[in-house]
Amino acid sequence: MALYEGENDSHLLTAETEFGSQCKLVFDSIITQIEWRLVAMSAVSSDFDFLSGHSLSKSSVDKLKKKAVNLSQTYKADLDSSDFLSEMASFKYQAAAMMDNFEKSSPIDILQLIHKYSLTDAYPSTAIAIRTFLTIPVTVATCERSFSKLKLIKNYMRSTMGQERLFSLAIISIENEVAHNIDFDDVISEFVLRKARKVTLN
Repeated sequence: MALYEGENDSHLLTAETEFGSQCKLVFDSIITQIEWRLVAMSAVSSDFDFLSGHSLSKSSVDKLKKKAVNLSQTYKADLDSSDFLSEMASFKYQAAAMMDNFEKSSPIDILQLIHKYSLTDAYPSTAIAIRTFLTIPVTVATCERSFSKLKLIKNYMRSTMGQERLFSLAIISIENEVAHNIDFDDVISEFVLRKARKVTLN
């Protein structure tokens, strides 16, 4: 009823009331986006939750194998189902024997264990699964930052910019912290060596 009256009597709305109405629209949009992301990330987390120390120590081998099968079906291009199943059967016990406070270890702790003891060849699918899980949030954030940066880089004054130049400027802008730490002398020297034309004279 308040909205109906507001539409008919919009000329009677004060600036404060109109500002409050606009704020509510923005807040509704933010809440909707947060809820959608929470649902999406919760679904991803439930797929990978068996790779934490707590789940590995508390879950049975059969349950871990079932989770591994489901995950390998979701990521068919990256994970081999048969290899992942056989890895889960032994990794549960080997990781527990090699780590202190195994039950409280996070996926990144387990991945560091795999690299520390050079177990990547023995458990390749497990390492790939954990890396996939740990990089998903980063991938999402990078995509969102890319769209925000592209609006700033390719404006109406740069409408004729080519794809390669746009891509390079976008990478520099997105990864500006890395760009600030680059030694340009080394980059220039490498560029000069690549472009150098050397002719052997007899």
